[in-house]
Amino acid sequence: MTKPNKTIIIGVGALLLLILFLIGKPSRSIVAAPDYSQMVYDRNGMVLRITLAADEKYRIHTTINAVSPLLKQAILMKEDRFFYYHPGVNPLALVRAGIQTIFNRDKKIGGSTITMQVTRLYYQLNTRTLWGKLNQIVHALYLELYFSKNEILSAYINIAPCGGNIEGFAAASWIYFGKDVLDLTLQEALFLSVLPQNPSAYHPKDQTCDDVLLNARQRLFTLWKKKHPNDKTTTVHIDMPLNLQYHLPFHAPHYVNALLDEYPREHKIYSTLDLSLQNTVTRLTQRYIQRKQIIGVNNAAVMLLDARTMQILASLGSADFFNDAIDGQVDGTRSRRSPGSTLKPFIYALAMEQGLIHPMTMLKDAPISFSEYAPDNYERDFKGPIKAWEALVTSRNVPAVTLASQIKEPDLYDFLANVGVGNLQVKVHYGLSIVLGSAELSMNELIALYGILANNGMYQPLIDAFTTDKDQYEPPKQYLTPESCFLVKEILRQNPRPGASRVPFQQDTYRPVAYKTGTSIGFKDCWSIGLFEHYIVAVWLGNFNGYGNPVFNGRQLATPLMFEIIDSIEPDSNSYMNYENPPSTVTKATVCAVSGQLAQPWCARRIQTYYIPGTSPITSCQICREIYVNTKTGYRTFKHSGPHIQTQVVEFWSTNLLALFRKAGIPRKIPPPFDPNENLDLTSITGTAPTIVSPVTNTEYLMQPDEAAFNNLPLIAHADADVQEMYWFVDQKFIGKTTPDETQYWSLAPGRFQISVVDDHGRSDYRDVHIGTAAR
Repeated sequence: MTKPNKTIIIGVGALLLLILFLIGKPSRSIVAAPDYSQMVYDRNGMVLRITLAADEKYRIHTTINAVSPLLKQAILMKEDRFFYYHPGVNPLALVRAGIQTIFNRDKKIGGSTITMQVTRLYYQLNTRTLWGKLNQIVHALYLELYFSKNEILSAYINIAPCGGNIEGFAAASWIYFGKDVLDLTLQEALFLSVLPQNPSAYHPKDQTCDDVLLNARQRLFTLWKKKHPNDKTTTVHIDMPLNLQYHLPFHAPHYVNALLDEYPREHKIYSTLDLSLQNTVTRLTQRYIQRKQIIGVNNAAVMLLDARTMQILASLGSADFFNDAIDGQVDGTRSRRSPGSTLKPFIYALAMEQGLIHPMTMLKDAPISFSEYAPDNYERDFKGPIKAWEALVTSRNVPAVTLASQIKEPDLYDFLANVGVGNLQVKVHYGLSIVLGSAELSMNELIALYGILANNGMYQPLIDAFTTDKDQYEPPKQYLTPESCFLVKEILRQNPRPGASRVPFQQDTYRPVAYKTGTSIGFKDCWSIGLFEHYIVAVWLGNFNGYGNPVFNGRQLATPLMFEIIDSIEPDSNSYMNYENPPSTVTKATVCAVSGQLAQPWCARRIQTYYIPGTSPITSCQICREIYVNTKTGYRTFKHSGPHIQTQVVEFWSTNLLALFRKAGIPRKIPPPFDPNENLDLTSITGTAPTIVSPVTNTEYLMQPDEAAFNNLPLIAHADADVQEMYWFVDQKFIGKTTPDETQYWSLAPGRFQISVVDDHGRSDYRDVHIGTAAR
């Protein structure tokens, strides 16, 4: 087709310009763009959500360079073949349309250029009247004066009606075909280009092309083949059904809602989410909930992070966003709940930093009270003496609370406050109950805390979107030492999978997972949080309304789902089955498997453990001792040779630990006594001296006037395993005799005193005490 006569176009254009100046400037510019939808993408460019614009329409902003060349050509062929040649109005087309309207009213044809269509759509003009048409022409000329052709074409691409409340080809491409407008095929481009002419008539029905749409596309396809005779794409079967979806993506609703609130002005939000992982997590969780509904399990929340960057890869806020019965629109990843025992790893990390324990340190799991707080174990039993690693893996409450009472500057509360999680109240509000979950935290906050363990003590906030805003990226901060983080992770890797046996420090045949569970008081929440390869995964099950259920147990309910998710993720070939290398400042030592202390030559059972040189409280084993026994009399002796003299290795537990073993139903053999004829001077230089635990060192005790019942000071000491009797003295004056399991009471008197105890082997200990008088 020949180009239009430029003289005619210029002449008519000059006349219209004169009209423009007579009428005046249009009231609005295409620079004042309409409100657009927001689009949220996953990390691979998949669309998670397309929102409605303020006027309840789907309209996605794009530019001419971001549109498929096929679509651009199809639009120009269909709407305005002389777009780049006219000044906004095509006089010949207007004249032809006018003649057709006058002489053949049954078959009207359009004469509007793309520029004129933009003016009608942008300025909401009524072009059915002569004045309205003239107004449209004037506005079109105005746009051509102030904007380039590509800007005008971009405006048309953004606002062209494409059926229903869909405007613009970018929105139509995503909603109809589920793809970016840059990736359209010829068949799809032809479909979209004919829609604005009559979007309601050309709208496909039941995902097949009706006759009206097929005829319109066929006519345009005929023009395309004439213009591109050598184009291989012209072999496309234009009458084939389109792969229409008419689908509005609605993935990760809680996560996307939070992004939209965080970035309200961004047209396109590029999130860190991985849609494939998100779908996997959602599918597995919903199936798990379906299987467990029979026991009253209806809701869950899950998060998956890349620990290296702290970017969120998957986030499930509830089991069903649209289920009002479970308050499905509540975001379980942001709601604060009791974390149960999930904070215990940080108590152990702080205790290791402060030189209180190493993994094999012997702790006490026995009834104890701290002022008015008396912690209990989940199973309501006590195991007596227990290694630190086992106490953490089995989540024993009493050892954790005892350690929490000993760590200082920072203690657990200080640590949480320094990191800035939990919206904490004052410290005294929680006391030691903070160990067992009295301070509520969100899943976002908990998983960020576990990120400190994963990143060797460095804290980084969670990242949910890729942005150029530098203020969003805070520099990492050190809150724990790499050494303590490594030791805690090594312990948590000993936590077996559900149904597996627990063998200390044996390499797992599965993927190594360092994880901790938690169950809140009243069985309202259960948790399982794990570190594996470069991921962190957190699982919560419970009810948003706080209703408890005895099945809400972290190990029994949350952990199986967590491992289903872990097993569904393709292993990282670089880290699969490879344990983390320890920091250079962490060393291995051979310790006695019985005491957890450095193994002596006579320690029969040995095991290797990590410790921090110069920090960990590691000493030579004092439990296993080599003694000489007269097999004829059964007595211990100092003789090293002679008839019936043999060496034996015997465990020497302190009397308080022996009592714990008895309470736990684990009796220990007591060392044989010395021969009565042995020299007492020799027995007094062997073994371990008693240790006074009450009264406490550097403590002033106050007498209560007229309250005799409160003026008796309990005297308690722990003795070596071979001790039968202990003798108590105040300022070298004998006041009583007890067995190691008994308590001696002394009536207080004001002043300063020295309280001492001597065992039946002649070994002793003492304390200086100050007794004052309480004010009346």
